[in-house]
Amino acid sequence: MTTTNREKLQEIFRAVLELPPAADVTGVQQGSQHNWDSLAHVSLIAAIESEFTTTIDAADALCITSYQATTALLEEKGL
Repeated sequence: MTTTNREKLQEIFRAVLELPPAADVTGVQQGSQHNWDSLAHVSLIAAIESEFTTTIDAADALCITSYQATTALLEEKGL
């Protein structure tokens, strides 16, 4: 995953999870982030699909449980 794409993904996480602009999101996990509810999860997926012009199916959506897992998923998709 390119540095630019990592930065875009970090911006998405900050925006959707309503984190401060300088927040380090590389360690963010679904269970430890109180803002990460079901609506935020859907919003996160929609923002990722829009930004990276990709589709995330239901099985992949279940894998998005952290910033690191999301990065790995996008790398598998060749981004």
